[in-house]
Order: sequence, then C-alpha cells, then structure tokens
Amino acid sequence: MKKFIIILLLLISTRAFANECEYNCPAPDDNIENETIINKVTGVNFLTKKIIESLIEKELNSELNSDVKAQLTLFNVKRTKQGEFKALKLTSKKILYRALSLTDFEAQSICEYNKVIYKDKKLYYPYDLPFKFSGKITNEDIQNTINSAEFQKELQRNYVKVNGIKMFEALNPQVVLKDNRAYFTIHLKTLFARINISFSAQIEAENNKIVLKDITFNSKSNIINESMSDSLTKDFNPISYQTKILEDKHGKIDIKSAKISGDEILINGIYTIKQNYGGVNE
Repeated sequence: MKKFIIILLLLISTRAFANECEYNCPAPDDNIENETIINKVTGVNFLTKKIIESLIEKELNSELNSDVKAQLTLFNVKRTKQGEFKALKLTSKKILYRALSLTDFEAQSICEYNKVIYKDKKLYYPYDLPFKFSGKITNEDIQNTINSAEFQKELQRNYVKVNGIKMFEALNPQVVLKDNRAYFTIHLKTLFARINISFSAQIEAENNKIVLKDITFNSKSNIINESMSDSLTKDFNPISYQTKILEDKHGKIDIKSAKISGDEILINGIYTIKQNYGGVNE
C-alpha cells in the first residue's frame, strides 16, 4: 500500500496558489520563470515531459497490473529538476490493486503548483496533497474484490454475534448490481447448517464512505435481528471494503458521491496524501 501511495502521489499531486485553492495549497517559493528560449527551440521541455510520463506509466502499470495513461503539465525544466510541476492527469480503463478494482478510472490534480522532495532515494511530500478522482464499480470489479486475498482474510476474521455469542461465520458473499440496486446473498455457516440470507439496497455516500441505504431483506430472512443486520450489511460488504484499503497513515479518502446507475456504481471523491516531510533537516 505504501508503495502504491508513493507512486500515485508522484503522479497525481499538484498544488495551487494559496489564495486560489480550498485545500490550503502552498504558494511557490518565488515567481515561476518562463521556459528559456533554448528549451523552447530544442524541445527540451517537451522531451522531458514525455520521458517523465513514460516513467510514470511504466511504474504504475507494473504496480497496478493496469494500462494507465499519464498527462503531465510542467512549468519548465529547471522547476522540474527541483521536483515542481503544474498538473497531472491519469486515466485507465481498469485499476487493479490488491482488493481495489475500478473501471474507467480518472484522477485529476486539484491544485496548480506541486513540489515533491527526493532525498536519500526516497520520495517525500512537504504538504497534504489532494486530488479528485472518479470511476465505476462494476459487477466484475466486485467479484475481483471478493476473490482478492485481502478480502478473503478479512472475511475469515469476521463473524456474526447474537447477544454477544458467536453464532455464524460467513462464506463468500454474492453481490449483483442490477436495476439500480445492489442484491446481496450472504452465506452463513453454523455448526449444524448453512443459511443463505438475501437482501437488496441502494448505495449512497455518507460520512466520506460508501454505505448501504434502503435495505430490504427478503421474506425468508426474518430470522435475523437488528444486531445481525448491522453485521451483515457492514462486515461482509465488499463494496465498502474497496475503499478501506486506501485509508491508512499515508492517505485519506473522501467519497463525495456514490450511486447505482443500472448495473454500475458511479463514484467520485477526493484522495489526500498526507504530509510526510517537514524540513530540510529531516
């Protein structure tokens, strides 16, 4: 996860001038110089841009098992050597990283000035670095999450309690998006039998997360009580689990919008890479 965040940040982070950005973006150290005449004539800036974009794409595609395209906007060669650049946009038809699977992914830098620090063969970020993203979660994406080693491990750690007593353990859930709803089938294993519990729900964004709303259990599921309902809809939900893997000490994800459209979940939000560098003596 740490390597992914480092790579992603190198690509997507940009900072705007302080009085123009709601994300408390820093101002550049001084006025940005224009590109030199020599660099313009020889195309050095364009060549530098293409080399960096190629390196970004190579590193990301190796890490994400994806086909990511990078579009970088530079100030000039001098600023680039100092770790400063203006903007970066990433697009990919499919993102695959651990339990995260997204379709039609797009990430766009929010701010207009960015600086990263490369020191002792490590990349550092002197400010919080926010970027906006959008994408889709399809039925294939959900299945990719369910099949991932991370989700399988999480599934084994969870169980359903009734009045504080462990009663059930869950097997692989089934989730299907169709007709603007998500249809779940939770397979529960007990000491004596297996029980299938089915319900459907809407998808919304709430408190920066993807949550289930308007949950409707089918008529055969009346054996569950409220505490079991909470566990079933939270602990065994691969849709919400996809966003959990991006939450750690390195970054923070805010889901701004999530809704089911036909057989897809459309999401957009802000991902912020947290500051990890405070000064030249670190």
